[in-house]
Amino acid sequence: MKPEDRFVERLRALIPPSPCVLLAPGDDAAVVARAAGPLAATTDLLVEGVDFLPGEDAERLGRRAAAVNLSDLAAVGARPEFFLLSIAFPAGRGEEFPLAVARGAIARAGEFGAALVGGDLSAAEETMIAIALWGRPEGEILTRSGARPGDAVYVSGSLGQAAAGLRLARMLSAFGEHGSAPTPRFPSLSLADQETLLGAYRDPVPRVPLGLALARHRLATAAIDVSDGLGVDAGRLAAASQARVVLERDRIPLSRAIRSLAEMESLDALELALAGGDDYEILFTLREDATASLEAYLPEFGVPVTRIGRVEEGRGAVLRDGSVERDVAGLGHDHLERADRGSRSDDGA
Repeated sequence: MKPEDRFVERLRALIPPSPCVLLAPGDDAAVVARAAGPLAATTDLLVEGVDFLPGEDAERLGRRAAAVNLSDLAAVGARPEFFLLSIAFPAGRGEEFPLAVARGAIARAGEFGAALVGGDLSAAEETMIAIALWGRPEGEILTRSGARPGDAVYVSGSLGQAAAGLRLARMLSAFGEHGSAPTPRFPSLSLADQETLLGAYRDPVPRVPLGLALARHRLATAAIDVSDGLGVDAGRLAAASQARVVLERDRIPLSRAIRSLAEMESLDALELALAGGDDYEILFTLREDATASLEAYLPEFGVPVTRIGRVEEGRGAVLRDGSVERDVAGLGHDHLERADRGSRSDDGA
């Protein structure tokens, strides 16, 4: 078990039970019972030098902060409604900086129907952005704990692009510090692929329509957003469901862009997908007898989905390559592990 997951377990033990809590800490969002119906809530904190590189564009930071929270609501099948935004930043940046962060957050959240209703400001040595977001479950609440042996495993989009985008952003930053052109060209990486990878890292697209459709049509038996890496998040879904998630190596969706950067940097594109994090895609399971009907709902998803494995009896998450299996449940980011190693600036939320 990762240190962060162990902390969550200890925290859960401290919280008194409450009849109004429908989904307690441990999933992507909490769900509480209200007179007007269930309400989902989530929060994420982005810290300069930990979750994003110094000098990042303020408006883009606001969009990203909103996106990581929107992804949490997507994973439980909730429709975003309103959010609070808190910003701590060096006073020397002036009032335009937090206004730009707010513009970005308002724009990204507004795409999915969520409105800014308040927040807070504070001075700090480094920038920190926190959002608390609420929404209404669209139908049956999606959790991490419903997967059963025999279920199929799917994931949205393409994995590892954000981790590749971070590597590219670091290279561009280093070039800039040495006076190079803002957008240097890489012979083996097209400009389109470069933009794809940077966009995946700096401006992720939350899969809200997919989460809503999975909940509305009662398709998914379990779901989790892939924020810390496919390996560790598959392991978390498996642990919550008390089952074994088997990922098939040849089915993991890897884009041309990530393959090009991996070849350029002599990296394994699959390792970026398994451990890279920050993808904000949705990993979900569904009954085998429901896979045939999935195609009918694809237009509602807003993103391609790929079958990448199955759920079996047992525990843990493995990557299967023919007859060889590899444990991948420990591959990915962990806030508490990184505290011992120092800042990596590439954590998922």
